[in-house]
Amino acid sequence: LANKVANRREQAGEATCITEMSVMMACWKQNNFNDTACAEEIRMFYDCVAKAE
Repeated sequence: LANKVANRREQAGEATCITEMSVMMACWKQNNFNDTACAEEIRMFYDCVAKAE
């Protein structure tokens, strides 16, 4: 057996960008689901998703 654990790429379906998603949803809730008021939070979430792919 090897003396170390192999590096694995994250499995498809594993949770990514949970923090960004939570911030975005909290913003929506505070702003009555207004996308315009939460544009920065939405952009941060989509940026995170793009990096994770």
